[in-house]
Amino acid sequence: MPTQLPVFIQVAKLGSFAKAARELGISAPAVSKAIGKLEQESQTKLFLRSSHSLSLTPAGEQLYASLSPSISSIQNVISQLTDDPSHISGKIKVNLPASSIGQDIILPIIIDFMNLYPDVVCDLSFDDKNVSLVEEGFDLGVGVSINEDSRLIGRPILQTEIGLYASKNYIQQFGAPRSLDDLKNHKCIPVRSITTGKMHKWRLKLDDHAMLHEPQGNLVVNNFSAAKEAVIMGAGIACLGNWMFEEATKQGKIAPLLEECWGEPIPVWLYYSSREYLPSQVRLLIDFIIDRTNRN
Repeated sequence: MPTQLPVFIQVAKLGSFAKAARELGISAPAVSKAIGKLEQESQTKLFLRSSHSLSLTPAGEQLYASLSPSISSIQNVISQLTDDPSHISGKIKVNLPASSIGQDIILPIIIDFMNLYPDVVCDLSFDDKNVSLVEEGFDLGVGVSINEDSRLIGRPILQTEIGLYASKNYIQQFGAPRSLDDLKNHKCIPVRSITTGKMHKWRLKLDDHAMLHEPQGNLVVNNFSAAKEAVIMGAGIACLGNWMFEEATKQGKIAPLLEECWGEPIPVWLYYSSREYLPSQVRLLIDFIIDRTNRN
């Protein structure tokens, strides 16, 4: 097998010389040189290059399609031979939502996983954007939106509720809103998206019909965890995940408001590649996340 083929496979999979170089741990010029040599030896142009994009030629697509099953089969055999849990290692690239779902729910699970497998490296990206997991080189991702990429498998791993909360101190001082319309008379805490700069609208319902409420307030934050802390300190009302206030609600410090106006539960999805072969460390993390979220 020509030594350039592993480089070709990474470039074809990631669609970028730079990303393939990072994945392989070599320089971008070395990747370019390897592809050039492979094209020279095969006397065939494998990639169409421009200043803004990189794509496979028909010959490149044919080569990639013929190589993928063979590489996957070889890697699968090697993986099965080395599946001793005490020797699991490798890198896992994970995309998580920038909201507290990623930080409060999934991050602790991943840290527990890493305590079991200390030789595994987890590269986590917290992002509100809709990213292409395959093109960006992610092994798996978690999100609340449905990803229709046919190259991915999606598993719902838990249901979350988003609702209105305020501290008992706030309610004692300003009272509780009696209706959604009454929210305009209260101190609401909007959260601005780090990615878009726009305010997150509150997903609620009125007379059993879904609606989007635009909160108004004199305290605006761009982080859900900051909004949570502001609520606890009595700064106002926020629309946040029920998991964020579970303990504080039990302790009587925080109260849910207008529960009849909360929106429908939101499923959280785990996405990963649909290809037959997955590296051992990736398969283990997928199973670990599913097991932990099922328990809860």
